[in-house]
Amino acid sequence: MPMRSFFLYAGIALVAGSTLALEILLTRITSVIAWYHLSFFVIALAMLGMTAGSIYVFMRPARFTQATVMRRLARSSALFAALAPLAVAWTMSGPLLPVIDLMGFFALLGFGAALAVPFAAAGVALTLALTRAGLPPGRAYGCDLLGAAAGCGLVIPLLDVVDAASAVLVVGAIAALGALAFATCDEDPGEKRRSLGTCGALTLALLGFAGFNAAAEAPPLRPAWVKGVREDPREFMHVAWNTHSRVTVGTQIALPPYLWAPGRNMPLEARAPIQQRVLKIDGAAATLMAEGAGSDHAYLDWDLSTFAHRLRPHGPAAVIGVGGGRDVLAALRSGHAPVVGVELNAAIVDLHRRSMADFSTIAARPGVELHTDEARSFFSRDDRQYEVITMSLIDTWASTGAGAYSLSENGLYTVEGWLVFLRRLAPTGVFTVSRWYKKESPGETARMVALAMEALWQLGVEKPRAHLLLLQVESVATLLVSPTPFTADDLDLMQREAVRIGVNMVLTPRRLPAQPLLAELGAIEDRATLWQWAERQTLDLTPPTDDRPFFFNMLKPGTWLEGQEELSELDLGFLGNLQATQTLVYATLVSLLLTLAALLGPLVARPAQTEVSRASEPTTGLAPATLAAALAYFALIGLGFMFVEIALLSQVGVFVGHPTLSLAVVLGGIILSAGIGSLLSGKLAVERGGAVAWLFPLIPALMVVAARLATGPVTENFAGAETTIRVLLSIALIAPPAVGMGICFPLGLRLVERAGGHAVTPWLWGINGAFGVCASGLALGTSMTWGISTTMAIGAGCYLALVACARKLARAGR
Repeated sequence: MPMRSFFLYAGIALVAGSTLALEILLTRITSVIAWYHLSFFVIALAMLGMTAGSIYVFMRPARFTQATVMRRLARSSALFAALAPLAVAWTMSGPLLPVIDLMGFFALLGFGAALAVPFAAAGVALTLALTRAGLPPGRAYGCDLLGAAAGCGLVIPLLDVVDAASAVLVVGAIAALGALAFATCDEDPGEKRRSLGTCGALTLALLGFAGFNAAAEAPPLRPAWVKGVREDPREFMHVAWNTHSRVTVGTQIALPPYLWAPGRNMPLEARAPIQQRVLKIDGAAATLMAEGAGSDHAYLDWDLSTFAHRLRPHGPAAVIGVGGGRDVLAALRSGHAPVVGVELNAAIVDLHRRSMADFSTIAARPGVELHTDEARSFFSRDDRQYEVITMSLIDTWASTGAGAYSLSENGLYTVEGWLVFLRRLAPTGVFTVSRWYKKESPGETARMVALAMEALWQLGVEKPRAHLLLLQVESVATLLVSPTPFTADDLDLMQREAVRIGVNMVLTPRRLPAQPLLAELGAIEDRATLWQWAERQTLDLTPPTDDRPFFFNMLKPGTWLEGQEELSELDLGFLGNLQATQTLVYATLVSLLLTLAALLGPLVARPAQTEVSRASEPTTGLAPATLAAALAYFALIGLGFMFVEIALLSQVGVFVGHPTLSLAVVLGGIILSAGIGSLLSGKLAVERGGAVAWLFPLIPALMVVAARLATGPVTENFAGAETTIRVLLSIALIAPPAVGMGICFPLGLRLVERAGGHAVTPWLWGINGAFGVCASGLALGTSMTWGISTTMAIGAGCYLALVACARKLARAGR
């Protein structure tokens, strides 16, 4: 390979990798400074910046002549490297609030526009590299995808070493290295020297600032506002970032014990102040770490979330979501041994084992095991039986690194997930789950009970109500589920303890709830009636499954555009899950409008042409029908790729387990495999015509269908396999459809160029990106409404529709 080509490919990989890494980092940063449901909107606007860059190349061909391509490549890449930290700093400098009115919408639009600027520079660079650098499309696009996959994987170790803001500076330095690689290809000696000097200095400056920022006790580049509140770093004893959260630990304070739901009869002596430290995940989901030594923690006996220990005080116990360690302390106080804590956030486990070990003490206590793992994955492999498994208010609202709006805890609230937990119980064991309760609209509570009933029916239970206890006080309800019916002694003990503590007995085998909605639900006696009843409700109360793992998103499509007052009547105000769904809808609509502008803008702005010039189509090089086929082709690729990617992320991510590992395996695996497919596309001689010139889209369409059919049996039969086995199986599921998808973009470019449309390829690159952004929102909405299987089917259908477009382009090129 000539050195010039080597540096071009290296530059493409470096810039593409830094672009995807920045996207993931922005997902993390936005989830901290705002709420997870705003991440999608901000990222969508930022990624549309890349579309704007590619369309700019198409609209201004005089600025990107063959003689200046290398210079423009280096300059646009360096501009991206310099602007990315500045745009992120601007984003972190002010509050980013939920969209509840027009001014809030414009404020969010402003944040997105600021982030779009560096992405537009990256869009110019990658468009020029893929369409104007004279490289084979398959190899160039393959390097783009391989670099993006490497950037995805880079985020994982990077956030283990530095904070997200410092990581942005490192990513900027990587982009500057890409600019340096492009600069070496400039044939003008003077320009080459200046570019090399500028890019080299920019790389060193960004790396130096990253090191300084990461080492500083109060980093100068950091989120200044978190969830609408000005943040002072001096208030924290500890700050840790990783790919799915930022964990902060506040200074030590003496306060009355904080309980999720203290009983009404809790005595004053149990409220005596104790030493505590506040832990916050992404600045919102808070829990307290109590000082482990010097207290018998008697206050825990009065918390509704610990009620299961009154019925089953001994034997092995497990805690899903260790948090500050309160549920572990409650199990120990009751007399359980061993007590197994499963926490997916390594930063929290590290607090108990290392930096806060002397204060917490739970990791050093006899009989306590702490595991950094995803709960379903852990219990699928664990062969012990537990008397109590506790899952108290697990709702961090933290988006995974794989993408905004994919919550880390989605897989914990599905029928398949609860079947895993129930099968790990001893015959008389209890699975206890606490969720938020609103008397006028107990949506979360009702959906939790419906989920338990469906799981029990699938276990073979005939009358689920005999296996359920629902207790409530204030804004929390606690559900106790057992694989065997609760005995008369259990119910007598439950009644005595409920009266002593001061909590309400909402649903038991002996009584139906007074609350009308819950009373209807408790009286249901068969599965078919449950599903019919759930689908009739204002909120979506159907039991979530792995095909629709969205427990927290209960808005039905008909109510997506309800006003804020109507939503506040359905949901607790501090949760915001219903507003999250609404924000997704608005964001998708805006993305559709901007994509429409990207599609029609160049057509409207085309210069006026004479009759003679119209005949030869000098602006695009393509006849109208051929241009329409080309636009449809690349729009379908953008839609199909993202629909399949979102579906695979949701399905295989639960199977792999830990979000960090899922990010590398699923997202990285898709992009890496697509890059390999792009490199292999050169083996298909579409220029020769024949059936291969237009039937190749059948490859990804069939592979997507095969992957969907295989995913269910594989994930079900190997859920308890070792992590290495699950990773290898996931890659085996991902790789075939991703390789097939990777061949379509470069082959489409070759068909368009063969038909005489070389000038239009930057526009097509932009169309591909714009429809990809739209598809991310549309795919999430489709999955939430009709399920992941439907999302996958739509993705396969997009690739199947490519056949007609490819046939038209192949004929035009003859």
